[in-house]
Amino acid sequence: MMKVMDKNKSDGLDLILERPTPFEMSLPWGDDRFSKRFFEVVNDWGIPTEKEVDFIAGYLKPGSRVLDLACGGGRHALALAQKGHRVTGIEIGQHPFELARARAQEAGLDIDFVKEDILKMSYENAFDLAFFICGQIGHCSPQQVQAIFKKTARSLIDGGIFIVHGWRFSKEDKSSYVQWYSEKKALYQENPSIVHREQYYFEKENVKLIRDFAVDTVTREGKLFSVSEKEYSNGEMVEFAKMAGLELVENFGSYDREPLLDVSESRIFIFKSKS
Repeated sequence: MMKVMDKNKSDGLDLILERPTPFEMSLPWGDDRFSKRFFEVVNDWGIPTEKEVDFIAGYLKPGSRVLDLACGGGRHALALAQKGHRVTGIEIGQHPFELARARAQEAGLDIDFVKEDILKMSYENAFDLAFFICGQIGHCSPQQVQAIFKKTARSLIDGGIFIVHGWRFSKEDKSSYVQWYSEKKALYQENPSIVHREQYYFEKENVKLIRDFAVDTVTREGKLFSVSEKEYSNGEMVEFAKMAGLELVENFGSYDREPLLDVSESRIFIFKSKS
């Protein structure tokens, strides 16, 4: 395990790493090349776009105005636009943003893609429905989640819908461990890396933190990356909504509309803007 030393102790050695804390995050989203590699790796995971889109469309009337938060390469935005809805997609990564615009242009679809951090968006009564899915909410701190809820609530018309999807932690997620692995496809650096991974689980906050020290197999350059994720409880989600002026309409444990149980892998919440 990487040595984490106490700043208050002096033993003649430099501090190697700060002590791990929940919501440590250092992925270089501003790096266009990293953004491209991350997008390509994630899209190898096999994502059920059609099922997700059908679920979202079930809450829409013809020609609805839709806000896709952290839209990636635009797979949901394009599918909803093809169904006749007016879609705005917000994405911070340069590569997926450009890819989404190119896909829309090729398909002849008029979609408003905006390159921006969703924490900085500013809309007023502009949308019938907004969605933030694929578990992305888990990578946001409680302060960030509350800000997203408030900004999204302001963006909705009276009676507008906000769909949020998170993941339930597995037993492995709720554990601390150290391992080495080899990347099958380059993610952290230009070439596949040998990665030393440390995972820390903070039970009180229900947060896992991953620190990966990646050594490029060609250049031998080593860099440290960290990412955190939290499983938000039903109570926490409802409280975020309440503080933003939203109310819980229903929740599910899958896009097949199965009931939300303690063992459900997915946690899907449907909120409504109060009229």
